[in-house]
Amino acid sequence: MEAHELLKIYEEDSFIQTLVEEIKSKNHVQLKGLSGSLDAVIAAVLYRLNPQHNVFILNDKDDAAYFYNDLQNLLGEESVFLFPMSYKKPYQYEEIDNANILQRSEVLNQLNNDTTNLLIITYPEALSEKVINKKSLIANTLQVKVGEKFDINFISELLISYDFDKADFVYEPGQFSIRGGIIDIFSYASEYPCRIELFGDDIDSIRMFNPES
Repeated sequence: MEAHELLKIYEEDSFIQTLVEEIKSKNHVQLKGLSGSLDAVIAAVLYRLNPQHNVFILNDKDDAAYFYNDLQNLLGEESVFLFPMSYKKPYQYEEIDNANILQRSEVLNQLNNDTTNLLIITYPEALSEKVINKKSLIANTLQVKVGEKFDINFISELLISYDFDKADFVYEPGQFSIRGGIIDIFSYASEYPCRIELFGDDIDSIRMFNPES
């Protein structure tokens, strides 16, 4: 049985339909006795019947990871996002996990663009971490366009001030490299790095690339 077939069965259940009406009425609902992956199944069904932004707060990082994986298998990857803490271990602020920062940035960008309804999975340690506000995010976002002038020295100093590391080749978020007229920047806001190619001092092309291939 395919995932969509399973969800269709639950969608036609009278209890689920009543639950949807209660949620639409903004009533408080508490479910007990859920076991296995039934919580993810019900969450997926409710999302299909009543699309809107959803935030699921799990007990800890491991529970959130399992729930996130279940929802991805049921609904696909386009609208399901994990919002983790930035650090490898709770309250050890010197050990930052770049992959986690990338996931957090992706969620914030999706919410900022407001293009689709999201299912966001998180846990208390991740929520307790401060998040940049929309005004500051826009003010600290670097935008470049093809045909514009590009000052390599200025960009290099700017990225270093944002705590980016200069490397020979980029392979993880938070790195940039400069090789002649080619500048690679692996932003925290994108799954892949971008490559800016210059013709003299002008931007000739901008494209994303896979650092593994």
